[in-house]
Amino acid sequence: MWMGPTEALYYSNAEIADGLFDDLPRMFKTFETKARLLGEHYGSAGWGFWNHTMVTDRSLPIWFIYLRTRRPYAFSGFFAQVGNRFQPIMLLEESSKFTVASILSKISSRITGVDIVSSKPTMQELKLDEWHEYRVEWVKQGVSFYVDCREVAKIPFAFKEERARADAWIDNAVYEIRKGDPGGVYRHATQENREKRSSK
Repeated sequence: MWMGPTEALYYSNAEIADGLFDDLPRMFKTFETKARLLGEHYGSAGWGFWNHTMVTDRSLPIWFIYLRTRRPYAFSGFFAQVGNRFQPIMLLEESSKFTVASILSKISSRITGVDIVSSKPTMQELKLDEWHEYRVEWVKQGVSFYVDCREVAKIPFAFKEERARADAWIDNAVYEIRKGDPGGVYRHATQENREKRSSK
């Protein structure tokens, strides 16, 4: 998939999914792919499962997610994510914002809007521009994440009867929760990319 060049004020993405907004065919499945992310991309990219809603109390991503911005952002890196729970796999830079967010999430996830499982990356040496095999194993009790058959995250989660679609994407946005947002949704913080970027 290719995305860009992109202007900072507009959202742009490339996406492959096997379900529509009202047709989510997956529940308690395994997602496997071989992928690499080329270039210094600003925005997000990832692969796994998603129930296709941005409403904060209903959105259920179950995926590997890459996030990067031009200005300081607590979640610059590559993560395993289940709902609002994050496990860092690789951080792109030393970030005091991520350390503070991790500490605050331990006090109460309501402060940050997320629950950071651990502040320590599980595979800091991962090179995203090289081919790797990624696997997401979703069962009723939680999700296990693997890179090249190595478990990099295990995130317990009490799943209800929630369905999702398989999803892979690359876009020019990261997301933020705005306190008092009238739509109660994750908002796009769009980024400029001067060159075409790819996730294969």
